Amino acid sequence: MGENVTILSGPPSSLGIMARGLRGILPIVGKKGRLTPETELPTRSVGLDVVVDADRVTEYCEVTGLRNSGGVPIMYLYVLSFPLIMELFLADDFPAAAVGSVHVENTITRRRAVRIGERLTLRTSVGNLREHRKGMLIDFVTEFTDEAGGSVASEVSTMLIQQRTSLSDEPAPEPAKQVKPGPPDAYLSVDGGLIRRYAAVGGDRNPIHMSPLGGKAFGFPSSIAHGAWTAAAILRLLEGRIPDAATYHVRFGKPVVLPSRIALYSKKIDGGWEIVARDRKKGYPHVTGTVVAL
Repeated sequence: MGENVTILSGPPSSLGIMARGLRGILPIVGKKGRLTPETELPTRSVGLDVVVDADRVTEYCEVTGLRNSGGVPIMYLYVLSFPLIMELFLADDFPAAAVGSVHVENTITRRRAVRIGERLTLRTSVGNLREHRKGMLIDFVTEFTDEAGGSVASEVSTMLIQQRTSLSDEPAPEPAKQVKPGPPDAYLSVDGGLIRRYAAVGGDRNPIHMSPLGGKAFGFPSSIAHGAWTAAAILRLLEGRIPDAATYHVRFGKPVVLPSRIALYSKKIDGGWEIVARDRKKGYPHVTGTVVAL
């Protein structure tokens, strides 16, 4: 982390985040220009002290379908980091607009269990700008430390800023052959009402999630589920089997259009588990996650 740290007195409101995000795409005041690998990114980080709130964790478990066993779900660390990610993404010195970007990957490395009521210090920075065939990838990295200064966890959110790059004219990779999957281990149902409840808990009120009109405005058939909701909800298949010290890596595929019923598949891999949320008719993946013990 850089030495230049902006300390927040509290997390920004979700409505404030949304208003600033929409402002960033206005033609007069919005962000302009294309990114390149040489584009300068903010060298500062953003910090925030938080207390893990029991009521909010309870609400999070209710909307994701996870068992509220008194612990803190591993994907909840992303919820804690989200306001800091947006604080950097929406700042005047950030060279791209947040609205229209795509969340493509998440990696959470939890070094121990996180406790209800625990005070944590978060520090978020941004870097690793690189080209992709569909745009520029960028990592927002959040470090979690406890009151003694010990490292509790780290979280990396990888975003795709959609634009042309020097890789855009390269041929697209051959699509993976879709083999019709067998019977799923479970189904996952979700509708707009549930996702609006998640938005209130998770802090992400992007219009694509909030209403069919909002989804259609950005080119979707209707509103879509948060990828982070799906990434959390699929972990119900592993209730009681996720180690305190573990890495959860998630790749986001095609969005879940609301309402939807998703097929869930799990299998053991070396050191852990893989879970895939698939379209129950066509078989393509919405989310692919791996949980591996440290």
